[in-house]
Amino acid sequence: MKTGCLCLAVLILVALLAACGCTAPVSSGNGNTAGTPAVTATDAGIRIITEEQYPFNYAGPNGTVTGQATDVVRGILSRLNQTANITILPWSEGYSLARAGPGVALYSTVRTDDREHLFKWVGPVSSYDYIIYARNDSMFKINSLESVKKAGRICVVKDDFRHQFLLENNFTNITTTGSDNECIRQLLAGSADLWLGSSVNARETARNEGIDPSSFHEVFPVRTVQTYIAFSPDTPDSVIGAWQGALDTMKSDGTFAEIERQYGMAGTVSAAVPASADAVADQAVNAMVATTDGQMKAILRPYEVLALTDEARSGEWNRIQPLLAALMNKEPDTWLWYARPDGSYYAVAEGLTSANLRSRSYFPTVLAGKESVGTVVVSHNTGRNAGIVAVPVLKDGTVTGVLGASVYLDTLTDSLRADIPEPFVFYAIDSEGKFALHSDKGQISRDITTIGPDTSFGKAITGIRTGYSGRVEYEDGGVRYIANFRTAPLTSWKCVVAWPAGNSTIGA
Repeated sequence: MKTGCLCLAVLILVALLAACGCTAPVSSGNGNTAGTPAVTATDAGIRIITEEQYPFNYAGPNGTVTGQATDVVRGILSRLNQTANITILPWSEGYSLARAGPGVALYSTVRTDDREHLFKWVGPVSSYDYIIYARNDSMFKINSLESVKKAGRICVVKDDFRHQFLLENNFTNITTTGSDNECIRQLLAGSADLWLGSSVNARETARNEGIDPSSFHEVFPVRTVQTYIAFSPDTPDSVIGAWQGALDTMKSDGTFAEIERQYGMAGTVSAAVPASADAVADQAVNAMVATTDGQMKAILRPYEVLALTDEARSGEWNRIQPLLAALMNKEPDTWLWYARPDGSYYAVAEGLTSANLRSRSYFPTVLAGKESVGTVVVSHNTGRNAGIVAVPVLKDGTVTGVLGASVYLDTLTDSLRADIPEPFVFYAIDSEGKFALHSDKGQISRDITTIGPDTSFGKAITGIRTGYSGRVEYEDGGVRYIANFRTAPLTSWKCVVAWPAGNSTIGA
């Protein structure tokens, strides 16, 4: 009887602790993320901060922090047999605290080149698309970031990646709030004309605010991003390694995918590796090379002809624009433009833009009279990941302009994914060390120097970049891969197709 009473008391205590609200200490997730620690959990010594962003991190009905990314964080803590408090704060406040430290972790944080050295990183823990939304009664015609700048006030969460993205692209029509909930209220109230939100939670955010989700619509897709756990820079590397190791194990044993499925996300379902994996991968690599170089040639060859015309040599946009518009109709997954030697440029749908190309790494090459094909950028005009095709226009031996195209890499990735089956993963690396393509689109344009050169994957990438073709083996995300690679002749991209090795060995 005493034993029964004691068990009941323990159960009541556990229930009370679980209901302590947004700052309740956590050491494990639900039954699907981790088992009960064998010994008393220790304090992680980390202040964990998140924001309200359904379905990744948000306060549940009883005030407890929940969500897909939260369950991942809980799972990591459980596997490390540690406890920590999770606090929901406005993003701007949490971001400032994480930058300052000490001992702070912030999720879910988009990892960018500008943020790379501000934090230490564990992840990725989620990914999603950023979309620009407008009210149904709006009359805006949005087909580029340039048109967004002219459309009216765009609402975004202060200091969020989206806010920083708009600032980097010289937006001046920004209005900021503390959350997406406030943004959507401003959009529907008419205080803002556009909202830079996310396809994964826009509808649910509206419903939570008592707003009919059908009262607004998508007007322009921006890009896919991945999110991480960002640790303050004082965090010991040993802590980062332990957290990343626990996350990798969750991914390799299926726990991570199960958490995604619980929140209605497309968790990766393990597919059997065919006995002919090597042959399938080799065929897929050849298809990647043919498809990517073929897409670039579809722009390059007409441009080489157009560069010789009187219209292009005139430098007059009203004569050049019809030529590019006709080509763009044939190649809808590209953005065509013409640049002056000073870096200012015209886009087919926009005319003269407010951006400048002088800082682009490929631009000096083209001004020197050489073609440039395959450099990866985030487009000034559309905000999308793009591969560049640029051809100089010469008159009397002098470069008078540049015919350019931004080929959408997310669309190119989608077309390849349709032909390369699971469980194969694929990616391409450009000559400057960025992912040009990736089966996980959130990785596109990522600088590969952010992958530790001493890691198994980092060493494999070094081998891929220094070879023309071949095979490598490496571990990434807790999974051992075998990969075939080949260099694309036109773009010089290193095209790679990899598959889980399982019990296989090189040459098997």
